[in-house]
Amino acid sequence: MFENTFFISLIGFLVVLTPLVFIHELGHYLAAIKNGVIVEQFSVGFGPELFGFTDKHNTRWKVCLIPFGGFVKMKGELLVNNENYKNINNSKGHFNNASLFARLIIVFSGPLANIVLGILIISTLYSFHGRYEVKPEVSQVVKNSPAERSGLKPNDLIVSINDKKVENFEDIKKIVTKNNKQLSFEILRNKQILFFNIKPEILDTTDLRNKSYKIGIIASSPILVKYDLISSIYYGLKDTSILTYEWIKGFIKLISFNIDKKDIAGPIGIAKISGNAISLGVPNFLFLMALLSINLGLINLLPIPALDGGYILMYFTEFILGRPINQ
Repeated sequence: MFENTFFISLIGFLVVLTPLVFIHELGHYLAAIKNGVIVEQFSVGFGPELFGFTDKHNTRWKVCLIPFGGFVKMKGELLVNNENYKNINNSKGHFNNASLFARLIIVFSGPLANIVLGILIISTLYSFHGRYEVKPEVSQVVKNSPAERSGLKPNDLIVSINDKKVENFEDIKKIVTKNNKQLSFEILRNKQILFFNIKPEILDTTDLRNKSYKIGIIASSPILVKYDLISSIYYGLKDTSILTYEWIKGFIKLISFNIDKKDIAGPIGIAKISGNAISLGVPNFLFLMALLSINLGLINLLPIPALDGGYILMYFTEFILGRPINQ
């Protein structure tokens, strides 16, 4: 569509980041108002205010000069257990005076809003644009591979493996890559059902390093499939759960230092990806936004101080101990 430049990357980064931050903080805001906590400020960005307004709840909504991030400031949330805090114990609308459950809901609602947004975007895309799928069909057979020796041919449709039905090519990979035992393949060929016993093998040095087994088949090209509303929501939830699982695996690799540096993207990397997504069209850009929204929600749930997950851990500790922990 148009060339990706630094300017386009920056615009893409802001167009992705700003709505995600807004939705995250909106989750906190709505939960706070619902639980009777006064929200003093709702800020998109940091630094000096550019423009804004005050709503009926006396919350100042504002857009600030530095457009990276944002925050919701609730009354009394930064006060700790000192004399000043004790003096406001009976004041209405203070965050620290809300029940433990209310505080937990308020903090959790930010990450939840991001995850829900991701699911909604993905489901909408599947309904109006379609979902890319790779049929469990053999496009090519690698020479001297277990598949060729067993008799598989191009255009064979793999129906099941070890009596487990496969819906797409990814299902085949999941079963085969971690299995070096003989597998029973149910194949549809020219309207006839055939059975083949194939034992996956290590085919190259990359497979050896990753301990990944293959049978030697190449997938067909992805096709775009549109779904009705119910199916779109189902696949939106399913793919979000897969993304969450992969995120958790990636995070475990990260903290165990078992990850390649090139697989880690900081703000500049995300800006470049955002610019590329804009260049590739609206559906790709929206899918990237959904992916980043889910990631933002999951990151904020990590039990680390200053993140929402750190506060959630603190509130669970308070629940177990039966009293607030020393801040």
